[in-house]
Amino acid sequence: MRACPVCESEMLAKFASECEAPVAWSCPECGLFQLETGGRPFTAEERAAILTIAPQVGTERHAAPAWRGHAAVQAREILETFGSDVPVDVEGLAERLGYPVSWRSLPRTTRGAVAGDADHPVLILNRDYPFRADVERRWAVAEELAHAVLGHGTLVASEDPGRTPVLLEPARQVREREAKTFAAELLMPAAKVRLVFQREQPIILRALGSEERAQAVHTVIADLAREFKVSQQAMRIRLAELDLLT
Repeated sequence: MRACPVCESEMLAKFASECEAPVAWSCPECGLFQLETGGRPFTAEERAAILTIAPQVGTERHAAPAWRGHAAVQAREILETFGSDVPVDVEGLAERLGYPVSWRSLPRTTRGAVAGDADHPVLILNRDYPFRADVERRWAVAEELAHAVLGHGTLVASEDPGRTPVLLEPARQVREREAKTFAAELLMPAAKVRLVFQREQPIILRALGSEERAQAVHTVIADLAREFKVSQQAMRIRLAELDLLT
């Protein structure tokens, strides 16, 4: 038996073969779909398993879509493997996964990148980028770690004259959305955010009138942002994604 890390319901095992251990777990209550990858990138076989197994979950759950994207699942598995105390030590986590963080000069508008080769990968932060706060630096590390773990490789925003692009704009946008999803789950794990929000929610419930409620919501967001060491904007978006700000 495995308990869902989001809603604590009993999860259902998914098998690629009756003779082997489960390759995935699904939660019929909240729709979490979890592969047994241990935090490493998905293999081609695992991606194929997602396409064949994930649709089954839709008939098992009672509400929202079951498959929420492999980026969030990867982040959850990493946290389960290496621990998920908040605020998450994102640089220490990257180091343990084999992606040390290094500061180098990059084009001024670039926050970070993934460099090195398969044997010596490195997450690069731009020493010339004007990071406004520590929370922005932490988010940049989480996004670059996402690109590395998800196997995105080098990204090109647009086609340079006389050069074949590595990745065209539509595909780049998909990769960036995946990286943001991964970073959000890594720095603001859904299960932890729900628990902390439940503790803070009485502040909102006691508010009278729209103006007082707006101030209460702002207070709760600020409290959670400090606890998870993320920006208030990132926390507001996360709470909205989790349908906690209704």
